[in-house]
Amino acid sequence: MSLLRPLLCLVLVPAALSGCAHDEMARCTSASGSWAIGRVADQATLDRIQAESGARQLRTLADDQSSSDIGMDRVTVHVDARNRVSAVTCD
Repeated sequence: MSLLRPLLCLVLVPAALSGCAHDEMARCTSASGSWAIGRVADQATLDRIQAESGARQLRTLADDQSSSDIGMDRVTVHVDARNRVSAVTCD
């Protein structure tokens, strides 16, 4: 039994935790928001960008704003002075 326990841990524990690890390692995909470039950044558009990107968080930045804050589970929607989407990035 002493040799079997480590083997069971190697096989069963990763399988049981795989759902948790996937959630923690969620990554944003900015390419999925390219359809929104040029559209008004209304709530429906922002919600769709977030859902399609797989990001947990969404933020908007004006074109004249920048940020050094990085988060791979966040999609950033850059908007111009007319509140139109100018870029979608994962950062």
